[in-house]
Amino acid sequence: MKNITLVSVLIILSIIFSTKIWEFIKLDGNDIQILGEYYENKHNGLNDPLRYVIFVFIPVFTFSLYKFFIEKSSLSLASLKLNLNEYRKKINILFYLNLIIIFFLFLEFLSINFPLHLLDIFHEGQKLTAPYKSLLDGKLWAGSYVTTGIINENLGIKFFWNIVKNPSIGSMRYVQILYVLFLKLSLVILIYQISKQIFLSTKSKILFYLILIFISHFLIDYNLGSGDNISYRDLPVILCLIFFIEFLLRNNNFILLVLISFLAVTSFFWSIDRAITVNLFIVFIFIIFFLNKRFRDIYFTLCSIIIFWLIFYLLLGDEFYYFIDNSISILKNQNYIHGIIHPTPFSDMENSSRATKSLLSIILLLIITTNFLFSKKSAYNSNFKIIIFALTFLAFCSYMYALSRSDGGHIKQTTGILILTFSMLFSFYVLKYFDNFFIKKFQIFFLISLISLTLIFLIISNFKIYFNNISNYAERLKEYILLEDENFLSKKQIYLIDNIKPLISNENCIQLFTYDAALPYLLKKINCSKYYFIYSLGSKKEQKEFISHLKNTNVIIYSGQTDEWGQTPQKKLHLVDDFIKSRYLKSVKISDWMIKLN
Repeated sequence: MKNITLVSVLIILSIIFSTKIWEFIKLDGNDIQILGEYYENKHNGLNDPLRYVIFVFIPVFTFSLYKFFIEKSSLSLASLKLNLNEYRKKINILFYLNLIIIFFLFLEFLSINFPLHLLDIFHEGQKLTAPYKSLLDGKLWAGSYVTTGIINENLGIKFFWNIVKNPSIGSMRYVQILYVLFLKLSLVILIYQISKQIFLSTKSKILFYLILIFISHFLIDYNLGSGDNISYRDLPVILCLIFFIEFLLRNNNFILLVLISFLAVTSFFWSIDRAITVNLFIVFIFIIFFLNKRFRDIYFTLCSIIIFWLIFYLLLGDEFYYFIDNSISILKNQNYIHGIIHPTPFSDMENSSRATKSLLSIILLLIITTNFLFSKKSAYNSNFKIIIFALTFLAFCSYMYALSRSDGGHIKQTTGILILTFSMLFSFYVLKYFDNFFIKKFQIFFLISLISLTLIFLIISNFKIYFNNISNYAERLKEYILLEDENFLSKKQIYLIDNIKPLISNENCIQLFTYDAALPYLLKKINCSKYYFIYSLGSKKEQKEFISHLKNTNVIIYSGQTDEWGQTPQKKLHLVDDFIKSRYLKSVKISDWMIKLN
């Protein structure tokens, strides 16, 4: 008890110290040229990542010093030792239970009511205008500036539109619903894999699986407008973790290393920020391999990654250079364009409470996993420890998503893996206790069976299943995909479409200078330049390139409904605005929109 009190006091003092120095950690930001919150506060884009790392690791470092110098514990890397030959007895009940959960996942998917809410002309515009343009001219990065990833913003929706032969708002939303389904399935498979890895009795394993399935059910839903604890954009991260855990189950399965290598490359086409996490996780895997002297696996994976990059270089041709240029631009500028300064922990700043809870949870998780490196007790089997290390690493990396745009929604989206990991640890400790101390008591096994059945009932009852919807799913889907765009638009937006069409009937293209990114798709005109989502622009280089694309542009939609999101286009892109004002002298006002004519 004395030791627990001492280490707790030391950790609390270290957190207080980390909080006190938070705002003193700052790099020079006087050379920022992109207008936004960072510009107004002279806030360097590296400040928040640096503050995060220091804030989190000072308490972990303090805990490590305590273990070294007070407890006299020695560091042991045995916790990171792979045991690919550990025997796994097949549990048929767990296997069939997993199939039942997957079956109900599909029933829930077939039961959903398709979303009919009004179009988000800003966010959803990203997933309409880019694929529509690509559908007409076949271009990818060369045709549209990509903010997250080409699959997420373009190719996935374009592919589905080619299948159904009907570009529509409904079919765009259906693709996102499919992504949610894929993530839900991936989480179920991940939990099943982890449950097979742990050393518990059969009934305890089943209960462990059911607890995690029940919790995971609330991490994400099919409401596309809600803020989930995990985003479908995390799909490649979860898949990479699945392949790694499967590798722990199957010794020398090089196919799994090929799949991990494939994700190292293709994740950049899905979402750039998630790709960084995937590749950092692959570095983590390499460290595990190195410590286990599995140099052949490292060499094979590296070679596979290089081969996949070469394949995509050859397949994409000139588009590959546009991809590289686009990705560098995103990594270099997006923090300054979209950035919201991360709130100081324990302060009265907006979203500080949510951020502080997440940061403290990450610290606690890091301390728990660090303790594994000092513990000689084997409560966990070696592979389960490595899974916990892997999840902790991903939880730490995932919070990076919230550092560039630190609002409540983005912070919440980083908590999914964190919640899942804590749930795993707590469930395992409790069930291990039952196995060790009550294994001979039939009442406890009866209690576990009763709890398992209760959880099964709760899980199934939480699936929103409507058999009427299932029976006419194909008919409902066809109707949804064929719904006219007007069904998703406000009266003002319909008025704009009806009144602007005569002005642009003879134009091959139009150009946006508003954040209303969906307008080119709604008007069935391609954007004159690749810059349609101008909210993501800001640097002088991009503005000059934007201007060079306006030479053959006659119509510019100059302002719209969402331009008050942060800096207005006219203020943020002042070079472009000056050019437009000097050349486009005619103006037409239609409801909330201003149209500039050459």
